[in-house]
Amino acid sequence: MKIKFRLAIIAVVAMISSMAWAQETFPVKTDKYGFYSVQSTPTSVAFIKASTEENEDGSRTVNIYRGRELAQSIVCDVTSGDLHFFDANFDGNLDIMVGPAESRNYSTILLWDDARGEFVAMEQSEPLNGYFMVDPKRKQLISVGSSSYCSMYYEVLQWKGKKLEAVESLIEISDPTAYGEYGVSRRYTIIKGNNFEKIKANLKSQVAKRSALPQQWRNRLNAYEDYRR
Repeated sequence: MKIKFRLAIIAVVAMISSMAWAQETFPVKTDKYGFYSVQSTPTSVAFIKASTEENEDGSRTVNIYRGRELAQSIVCDVTSGDLHFFDANFDGNLDIMVGPAESRNYSTILLWDDARGEFVAMEQSEPLNGYFMVDPKRKQLISVGSSSYCSMYYEVLQWKGKKLEAVESLIEISDPTAYGEYGVSRRYTIIKGNNFEKIKANLKSQVAKRSALPQQWRNRLNAYEDYRR
């Protein structure tokens, strides 16, 4: 299956400050589960020129150009200056993820704002942390992270305005001797939202085997394992 995103092309006309926009498309191939990894998306595109530079405090400044002229500079609290171009909020326009999109690393997303004619940083209380997959059918992002040798966290994220919110999460604890530390009694635990400190209050289900998980969760876990091979 191929998803086509509209790519906004900047046409700069001499002595005119306004921009004319056309629409291009480029294919993004989904896997057999209907997802794709942010790591598989383009790290550069011909029609949007962007670069990053590291600041003294460790943050990164993303510079976006119109032709040869600097149009925007956006400071981001991220681990690295890696750029990934894809439609992050499913509005048909190309957005930019800044950062490695890897577990235990910080990332953020710059969203194209049609009304303002520029990129704006997503609203977030803290940087994104995790490896990211995209579910275009359900308009969701899936974050995957790890906090120890035996724990994996999966969060299903949906957009509310310019902010991502977790609607459901799964924690996988591979070492049964650590169940008590994490407040679980089975290998797989599904909760509402992403408050892992209040598992009992938000608990939806716990199962011992992956085969007992809902099909969509099995697909997410299997897809992530395929990407990491």
